[in-house]
Amino acid sequence: MFQIRSYGKAELALLYQPSVAPDSAVKTLKRWIDRCPQLKEELDKLHYNARRHTFLRPEVEAIVRHLGEP
Repeated sequence: MFQIRSYGKAELALLYQPSVAPDSAVKTLKRWIDRCPQLKEELDKLHYNARRHTFLRPEVEAIVRHLGEP
């Protein structure tokens, strides 16, 4: 059962794509985020830092709201 909490980027990306390498999963998740303008806008409002290695709980909530649960 998926839990809303802070996740490492690779950790969350692998929940969405468990059968690929961590780097590929992170790149794919980034691409999905980039292709969803509403999600990008919401993450910007949350002061999302793309260089940080984690997604904070509010960021995870936004991702799940727009992409669905992994």
